[in-house]
Amino acid sequence: MSFKKLVSELDKHASAFVKELHWDIRGGKPICDSIWVNVMPEGGSHTSHIHTNSVISGTYYVAVPQGAGPIVYEDPRHALMMAAPQRLSTAPPEMKSHISEIPEAGTLLLWESWLRHEVPLNKAEGARISVSFNYVIGAK
Repeated sequence: MSFKKLVSELDKHASAFVKELHWDIRGGKPICDSIWVNVMPEGGSHTSHIHTNSVISGTYYVAVPQGAGPIVYEDPRHALMMAAPQRLSTAPPEMKSHISEIPEAGTLLLWESWLRHEVPLNKAEGARISVSFNYVIGAK
């Protein structure tokens, strides 16, 4: 699949995501302004970060070897809850301070760009390959 075709498919998902979030984009539309390939070899990781100057970020997983591990999202309120007790392991995902998602090849994940996330150590034999991207809101 070419990047042009992939972006065309991603555009559909980004538009649906905007609707799901009930954003008022004032006649604009989501525009993919950056896209890149990630090849994470065994032993690789990606430290906690956000995607500045974007509104939607995401990743499409091309190859995920067994044991490659999750992507982990951090509740942005976490730093403000200094005295908050630890959540029970049985708490629903939306109540936890960190949520892990173990992708498979073909998985597409979208999130708001302010959401801090990381990719822990890849313990798999083989590379985890994905395509990540960012969207801004632009004029139609």
